[in-house]
Amino acid sequence: MSTGKAVNLRVRPVQSADLCYPVDGTILFQPDSLLGKSVQPFNINGLYEILGQGHSDGRLMWEAQSIHQNLESHILSELRAEPVKAELEQAIRMRQNAYITTYSDAVLQQVQRIYLDNPSDQSIVLHGLVEALEVDTSVLHGTLERLYIQDGLWGNAIKKARTDTTFSSVLNVPPGVGFPTEYQNTAASKSEAMGYEYRMPSSENDIRYHRARIGQRQEYLAAFRMREMCANGGTTFPNELASIDQQIRKLQVAYIDTMLVSPFGGVVTGVFRNTGDFVSAGQPVIRVENDSSVYLVGTIKYRGMLRLNSKVAVSATLFDAPGGQQTKIEGVVSSVRGHDSVDEQWDVLILCSNRTAGGDPILPLNYNFDFESTTVDITGA
Repeated sequence: MSTGKAVNLRVRPVQSADLCYPVDGTILFQPDSLLGKSVQPFNINGLYEILGQGHSDGRLMWEAQSIHQNLESHILSELRAEPVKAELEQAIRMRQNAYITTYSDAVLQQVQRIYLDNPSDQSIVLHGLVEALEVDTSVLHGTLERLYIQDGLWGNAIKKARTDTTFSSVLNVPPGVGFPTEYQNTAASKSEAMGYEYRMPSSENDIRYHRARIGQRQEYLAAFRMREMCANGGTTFPNELASIDQQIRKLQVAYIDTMLVSPFGGVVTGVFRNTGDFVSAGQPVIRVENDSSVYLVGTIKYRGMLRLNSKVAVSATLFDAPGGQQTKIEGVVSSVRGHDSVDEQWDVLILCSNRTAGGDPILPLNYNFDFESTTVDITGA
């Protein structure tokens, strides 16, 4: 065993984090007595993994209320988030509607029958009906075309030269009723209009035919696509539903981002913003440090070769208290390098467990060891 001295050695936590929001916002809730509070870790990745869970009726489980309830006992700070909550609730309800009306087993069975396979009559599958409609449309067009040619109307215009309309009315009066005679006569009138309206039946036939074909082609394409969707239904429909779920997942994560939880257990050692403050994304709000394991960071004076994984025992009278007892902490060298331009000095990181057998901390965070009252014993160097 060899002994060295602590030139400049201080205590730093192995785990520490300045918790911040990834979005801008105003703090809605934050406990008043956070400083010094022990906090428990929350496994946020575990929550992310179960966000897609749902009920049998197509409703996803993790709406805003259930997310908040799951996080509630771990929340250290929370932003105003009503718009995000409203969007999430709306999306979850619309997803349930989409499942019931489009993606449930009962609906998908009917879709299969209409677009791909009808066991009772395969001829009524939709793409086949559209094909039959196109054939009938072509037959109708061709028949009319032949008739117009036979009658000498093909390519010729015709005109309608005169229209007339006759109106008549009779007033029937029961016997004994004293209406004047002139009101009992039959009334008749005739309206006559002169003018010309030109028509071109053969061209009109072509126009109807082409418009019908355009519509039928679009219908056939839609039916053909749905047939392929049904033929690969084990992939296509789950993909569509998964796409909806991913959009909802973005909203769920956006809502989670409005709450701060600690990723590890520790102690709150700093509060930089309070309820009502506006914070920007990335701005530190709360600092959490875990003092169960610490690094002794700094420079030690040691004559000899200091290597990784060397065992180190540091002894000191804390705060140089008169008559104080020696405090000892043990660890291993996790990082070492020679100190620039000074012989026999080493820049080190020493990893130590900072708990007594009773679970109490051995050293306070950020403590600086005194050169005179501190010794560093090294073995395995």
